[in-house]
Amino acid sequence: MTINQENIIKDISKKEDIDIATVRRIFKSAEGIIFDYLSSTTPTDKTVVKLLDGLSLECKYVPSQEIHRYEDIQCDEKIWVKPKITRHYNRKLNGYFEN
Repeated sequence: MTINQENIIKDISKKEDIDIATVRRIFKSAEGIIFDYLSSTTPTDKTVVKLLDGLSLECKYVPSQEIHRYEDIQCDEKIWVKPKITRHYNRKLNGYFEN
């Protein structure tokens, strides 16, 4: 089962009795803000955006480098993002805390 952003928007709209267009604007605004935070990662700072309790995005800056193999390859600098789910959140999903 795949749940996309549109499904979540409709569910929030229904549950909170908010217009769908308003929820869409909030999601679009949140996406822009999160993108700005992630793209502002510097070589000295690692950026962590905690989206929800137990779900986060960790972002680090990877400097440019040369790889010397069969052919010399120049890799440009980049920002690398990894999603993280905490152990507590995984255990909560699997029912470890129901006792």
